Amino acid sequence: MCKKRFASILVVLPIIFMLLVPVAVPAAEKVIQWRMQVLWDSGTLPYKIEERFVNRVKELTNGRLEIKLFGPGSLVPTAQMLDSLQAGMIDMMKQYEGYYIGKMPEVAFTSALPLGFTDAWQFETWFWQLGGVDMLREAYAKQGCYYIAPTIYGQEPIHSKFPINSIADMQGKKGRFVGLAGPVMTKLGASVTPLPTAEVYSALEKGVIDFADRGGLAANYDAGLYEVAKYIILPGFHQPTTATCYVANMNAWNKLPKDIQAIVETAAREASAELFQLHLVKGAEALKKFQEKGCEVIYLPDSEIKKIRKVAIEVWKEYAGKSDTAGKIYDSQKKWMEQLGLL
Repeated sequence: MCKKRFASILVVLPIIFMLLVPVAVPAAEKVIQWRMQVLWDSGTLPYKIEERFVNRVKELTNGRLEIKLFGPGSLVPTAQMLDSLQAGMIDMMKQYEGYYIGKMPEVAFTSALPLGFTDAWQFETWFWQLGGVDMLREAYAKQGCYYIAPTIYGQEPIHSKFPINSIADMQGKKGRFVGLAGPVMTKLGASVTPLPTAEVYSALEKGVIDFADRGGLAANYDAGLYEVAKYIILPGFHQPTTATCYVANMNAWNKLPKDIQAIVETAAREASAELFQLHLVKGAEALKKFQEKGCEVIYLPDSEIKKIRKVAIEVWKEYAGKSDTAGKIYDSQKKWMEQLGLL
């Protein structure tokens, strides 16, 4: 009997000990909060994609990373987003690199190549299979930033207050273009100003500019461009394929746990793939809606496109010589275009 009681005591004592001694419970992991500014105005298709992106990051990290979204100009001017990112004023940006080709000439080739790649898949392949992302990560690291991923889609049209059927029609007119499209349009005789995307509508409305590039057809319809420009010029020779990009401040990026870094990269690629597809679907729908609003679609003849391409190639070569990295990227893209039979 005593032996049984003793055995029972031996069993019960460890349980009592466990109940009495405090057990260390891991404290809740601190929530990391980021501020991200984008170039698209609220309510447009690309902005909605960014809303899904930040929600997806929060979901996949179980709330450990919360990214607060800010529209164009909300925190800093659109053209100064890279500088602000470097200074740590924002943690992340979704930007069109054409705004700062003066500071980083290499990104002139990674935002859009006038009359270069003819299909967004060709551009996408260069980024992910032919070293484009790696070269950009190297270039941005020198700027104190981390290049996360590109968002690639097809052509952007020109919206105009007057009909354009030839190069001659653009000469002397005031246009809004950013990136390599700027120097190309300048050589074609236009007077170019690189206004932020969000200012295009008001600039057309007030007569500050006569024609402009702004974004894809769906985004431009959402922004109401049919109210201020009654002509749509296709193909989008100045920007036949387009890439915007997710970029983070390097210090902020390095402070993220590795698993969260992987989640951000994954969510960025998911969002990019969604916009790629919706650009095609919604773009076709938007073109019809523009016409229903009284807009006329003008297709430039091949003879004019060939003339413009000669000018575009001159600009490619000019910017390829602006830095070693720009030359490296241009050579890589040129080789790919040759393999595709585009050159």
